[in-house]
Amino acid sequence: MLIDTVVSAAFKNSLGQYDIKRISIFNITDMYKYFNCIEVNSVLSREIQLKIKCPICEEHHYYCYDITHLIKGSMVIGGCEKLGYPVFFIGNKEKVEEKINKYKEVNEKIYAMFQ
Repeated sequence: MLIDTVVSAAFKNSLGQYDIKRISIFNITDMYKYFNCIEVNSVLSREIQLKIKCPICEEHHYYCYDITHLIKGSMVIGGCEKLGYPVFFIGNKEKVEEKINKYKEVNEKIYAMFQ
């Protein structure tokens, strides 16, 4: 059985769009090189702790996830604690892209209603 150790990470930028990068689980501490809004505080045995500067409310939010969920193909979603809107997705490439496309579609419909 082969295990895919590469995950997709998508973080909302200051323009409200998601930037997506593919990252190896073994290099997950290097996420800060791709996204300027994140700090990986520590990677314990199977746990990753993230500190995110929220592009929505401009405050810092803290998250802790089990890396084995990412290896198994799950996806984690982190959102703004004030507004509840998703700020990042990390996980299986297809799941991350599907979720981003869904939010993009909804936002386009909302913008179209106001024009």
